[in-house]
Amino acid sequence: MAAARRGRSPVVAAREAMYRSVVLDAAERVFGQAGYHAAKMQDLAREAGISLNTLYATFPSKREVFEALHETRGRAFLERVSEALEGDGDARARLARGVHAFVDYLSAHPDYFRVDLREGRSWAIGDVEASPTFQAGIESWTRLVREGIARGVFVDEDPHVMAVTAFGVMQIQLAAWLSRPDPPEPRVIAERITRQLERALGVEGAER
Repeated sequence: MAAARRGRSPVVAAREAMYRSVVLDAAERVFGQAGYHAAKMQDLAREAGISLNTLYATFPSKREVFEALHETRGRAFLERVSEALEGDGDARARLARGVHAFVDYLSAHPDYFRVDLREGRSWAIGDVEASPTFQAGIESWTRLVREGIARGVFVDEDPHVMAVTAFGVMQIQLAAWLSRPDPPEPRVIAERITRQLERALGVEGAER
């Protein structure tokens, strides 16, 4: 099988990549609106505009579609946020940038966020700790908190717990944003979350 895949023509590989992308875009919408358990492969094929046979040739099961969606979107999400967290500036500036990147990505992909909410996956209590992408994201935030503590900017608490706390705050605030009929601009939510995290982390000069 591996040898056969290596021998694929560029046209075949491009077609497979295109079908994969189309299916994942459709899955994001279907899972986000209906939920993973209620959605059927027929729903995914219909939303993607392809035949059921083509869908099964691309992904043999609904579970594989679900896992591929989380892997693909989660990886892009992690890259966006990690770049913000690890750029120039002190821990406080990078915290703000990380929050804005977090909010910007999920507000641009609301159905992807709805998938987690519908499945009851809590970032705060580690329901998704089996996900390597989630763990990498937590580690990025943990490193930032640890650096802030070392420089005396953040309060000296368990950096991992504080990182998970940050994820929980962001998830709750974004869930509330998503449920509102007239949600404020993502920038407003990001600034609100940043102020909350500054207070939680004990940032010097933050409003108490």
